Amino acid sequence: MNNLLKAESYKLLHNKSFWGLFLFSFVLGSIMLFDSNRLTDDMLDASLYNIPLMYFLIIILAVPFIGEDFGNRTIHSFVSGGHKRMDVLLAKTVIYLSASEGILAGPLLFHSFIGIVMGSVEVVAVTEFLEKIGLILIAVLAMGMLPLAVAFVFKDIGRTLAIPMALFFLMIFALNSDYSSQIAVLLPMGQLRLLSLNELWVSKIMILGIDVLWIFLLYIISYIGLRHCDLK
Repeated sequence: MNNLLKAESYKLLHNKSFWGLFLFSFVLGSIMLFDSNRLTDDMLDASLYNIPLMYFLIIILAVPFIGEDFGNRTIHSFVSGGHKRMDVLLAKTVIYLSASEGILAGPLLFHSFIGIVMGSVEVVAVTEFLEKIGLILIAVLAMGMLPLAVAFVFKDIGRTLAIPMALFFLMIFALNSDYSSQIAVLLPMGQLRLLSLNELWVSKIMILGIDVLWIFLLYIISYIGLRHCDLK
């Protein structure tokens, strides 16, 4: 397992796509942040408001990091080399989700730090502030599980990109419907929007439970996809 984690970490750190998306996220997030009318209110919430719109970045990352591994038979070589499928999936999941946090939450944490220094982020209660950051990080993990699950189920570069992108636009459409408030609670990216607007109308425990359920179910789907894949 340790060897798999080291191999995946090495692959990520030497992946130009990851660094390109990481830098693009900072640039795009900063442009969207300073173009926001909500900047004067709270830099944390203003930056958080834009995260759902940048979901497509981690969808793109799934293509070179997971989709291509089926095309070039990297995963096949791991399994034929004696590694268990569960270990391969776990290693890919840990590194991919870590990269997703870096791409989506990295700019947010940076902007929040700048906001605290500038005094535009109100940290009245440290506990409440940390709880909000925790909910954000868990929601990003749940968001990352969708493209990961699609990649392991379809094992195809084209569909690894196309299906999550289609679902992404469907979720945006749903979050702009007449039932957006109810739908937003059920979708991790919708939860982030509610948090940014301070319009969360259910308990934080319920939000946490929904995100954990998304992560668990999508992980099981990913394992089923890998389990029934011919890797010989």
